[in-house]
Amino acid sequence: MNYVGQLAGQVLVQVKELYRGLNPATLSGCIDVIVVRQPDGSLRCSPFHVRFGKMGVLRSREKVVDMEINGEPVDLHMKLGDNGEAFFVQEMENNQVQEIRVAAVHCTM
Repeated sequence: MNYVGQLAGQVLVQVKELYRGLNPATLSGCIDVIVVRQPDGSLRCSPFHVRFGKMGVLRSREKVVDMEINGEPVDLHMKLGDNGEAFFVQEMENNQVQEIRVAAVHCTM
């Protein structure tokens, strides 16, 4: 029985080391978005987040993310930051650009 306990302990140590070795910059992921039509006809959505791992995107600062809703392209775009995180860019007056970077974005359409 002691052998089983030692084996389980070794497996746990190996799994812990594997997890510790993961580099967050190489991970990709996103969360689903829920959109609800409001009584006034506007659309509001749940917070969302998307990130592209460095292994999947070279030179991420030059990349633009095109968005689709239910498979249909929409006139909304995001850019990628140094760590692969996607964020919105909003043009302002006087040709200034404001980058909107937050962990989770609430959108209103």
